[in-house]
Amino acid sequence: MKQPKKSSKKYIAATLSILAFIGGITLSILYATLPFFQTSEGALWKNTFLVVGLGLIALGLVGVIICILLYRRADRKEMKKRAERRRRLEDRLGSEDFDEFSDRVTYVPAQEVANFVRMGDYQTLEEKFDQISGMDKTQFVIYVARLFSRKGYQVKLTPVMDNHDIDLIVEKMGIVIAVGCLISNRVLSREEVVRVREGSLYYNVNNCMALTNMYYDRSAVDYARSEHISLVDRDLLAEDFMN
Repeated sequence: MKQPKKSSKKYIAATLSILAFIGGITLSILYATLPFFQTSEGALWKNTFLVVGLGLIALGLVGVIICILLYRRADRKEMKKRAERRRRLEDRLGSEDFDEFSDRVTYVPAQEVANFVRMGDYQTLEEKFDQISGMDKTQFVIYVARLFSRKGYQVKLTPVMDNHDIDLIVEKMGIVIAVGCLISNRVLSREEVVRVREGSLYYNVNNCMALTNMYYDRSAVDYARSEHISLVDRDLLAEDFMN
């Protein structure tokens, strides 16, 4: 059975704490306002409502404080990871090269991206994939960049040489993804996906995607699932990007 993520547990704990606090406030208000508690029968429940209400308020406050501390701890842990990645990059690149690292990727202006394959319904999918099979790596990368642009992503191209198997950095709604474009004439295995994952760490991007015009074998799928890598094969490329 798949275990829930830690972030989901924190969210549930925070929600329960807030609900406990609200429940305690509600009971306290009922204790203070209901005429029922002024009767002899209601007096038996009066102290119970007060104790339970105050207890829920205290429990809710403690829970909220603990959740805040846990979220701050998680933020510090993430900042520490980013600092460690930065340190590793500085060791690889040197401090001067690292300071210029952001200049090593460039935006792709939509009007300058060539349409190697026509967009839309002018061609069948088979005709499009026939043309893709005749592309070189650079043509395929530019074509994929165009597909992402059409879906509303901001797209950056990484350097053609020494790009650590990451060809595009795409961003939409604050989510940044490192994309490795794997044009091939065979089924891809775990090794190709591992290189994409390692390359995403070089660019200090947590989300990564391996995209191909072919398919992935079981070893690639299992590895991608364990590392939370998005896989786009021939079918998903056609369904989510090319239609």
